[in-house]
Amino acid sequence: MQFRRELVDPAGVPINCTVGVVVSGGFDSTVLWHIVFGICQERGQKCIPFTVPKNDGAFHYAGRMLEWSSEYHQTKRRHPWPVNSDAVTWNREEPEQGHEVQSYLTGGIAEIIKEGYADVVFVGVNEYPPNHEELCDYHTPGPRGLSRDSDAEWQGRKAKDVILNPFADLTKDKIVKLADQLGILEQVSELTHSCVELKRGRCGKCFWCKEREWAFKQAGLTDPGLN
Repeated sequence: MQFRRELVDPAGVPINCTVGVVVSGGFDSTVLWHIVFGICQERGQKCIPFTVPKNDGAFHYAGRMLEWSSEYHQTKRRHPWPVNSDAVTWNREEPEQGHEVQSYLTGGIAEIIKEGYADVVFVGVNEYPPNHEELCDYHTPGPRGLSRDSDAEWQGRKAKDVILNPFADLTKDKIVKLADQLGILEQVSELTHSCVELKRGRCGKCFWCKEREWAFKQAGLTDPGLN
């Protein structure tokens, strides 16, 4: 299949550098990888998928996604590159659970830059739904996102110069619609995993399951996936 470049802006991907994309096996990072890798492939630019192997099946689902992506883009099979492996012990019940997204991603990005694996890193962290506190009655996650304006530096480079987060202002329904426009909605839905309670399948109760359910309903589309 042909990558639909007319739907994305290649100017958002820096040139003349090695590009990294953090892929979790989830919906948002899969759509992001598809876009960024498609642009890099056309340029002949190096693009590397990195995964923080958390205990929610991220490494497994990232691998499934990359297998499909390799077939779609007709390239050699790629495998997720594990970073910040200590995050696999992360426990959502710890007091600092509200900062889980920022902490494990920041650790992974720090390793990528410090070790020189990539020059810039894309992340698919997106905006919460407007009613996110009402979606789940037993676990409301804390602030989502990465502080690109922080004073954090890696190898003398500030976070804002390293982290690229094009979905930062998009709620998940917008990303679902984007996948539909790109013609990859069915594949991405079937391959990806959002639940943090189960390594396989969906609990249907956690915030991330509820957010995905909300997004498809808001977009007026059907989620064919079961993972």
